Amino acid sequence: MSQLSKIGVIGAGHMGSGIAQKIAQEGMQVVLVDIRQSAVDKGLSGIRHLLEGGVKRGLFTPDKVETILSRITGTTEMKAVADADIVIEAVFEDKAVKTALFKSLDEVCEESTIFATNTSSFYVHEFANQTRRPDRFIGLHYFFHPAKNMLLEIIPHDTTSRKTLATAKTFAVRH
Repeated sequence: MSQLSKIGVIGAGHMGSGIAQKIAQEGMQVVLVDIRQSAVDKGLSGIRHLLEGGVKRGLFTPDKVETILSRITGTTEMKAVADADIVIEAVFEDKAVKTALFKSLDEVCEESTIFATNTSSFYVHEFANQTRRPDRFIGLHYFFHPAKNMLLEIIPHDTTSRKTLATAKTFAVRH
């Protein structure tokens, strides 16, 4: 997977919206998904607020802000990430919730889609082994605030394929 054209982010809270912002700032299309429209709206509003703060500090032009925002689609529809190259989970640290999410994504997403968890509390393999694609599963641990912090930890597990690891590295370099 040399060309990454669409990234999904599940969870529109501080981490998820920050990850989506970072991805859009780097020129990629991103779909930001949450279970409630109010959470999606709040996440998108937070992204806009941070970007407008960047305009005030001279980091972005107003046109650049609009370009970045145009790369982000917010939705409550999980099917919107079905054809994503990578889907990054950024929901709260609850093992049962994360496990259920990955099982749901496994049903929705194309076989080639790579799943990534942003967890800082659990082992990556705990979720990978709950899917039909443990070879296409990796940890991508962003540090707060993802749109401002350059750190991205890539965490493979025992059965992460070399191709998945290479794709994750390619993705990380674009950051």
